[in-house]
Amino acid sequence: MNTSAIVMMVISMVFLWGGLALSILHLMKNPEELDDVLEDVKDQHTL
Repeated sequence: MNTSAIVMMVISMVFLWGGLALSILHLMKNPEELDDVLEDVKDQHTL
């Protein structure tokens, strides 16, 4: 691989893994309540 390919690979990996890390941190700081989600699903499926 040439230098430009390695640079693009590193940039892509940082972008993907960084996004994953940020989403994990966001979910840790702002957890979703399972009860709220279950109530929403239950309300949607009630006739």
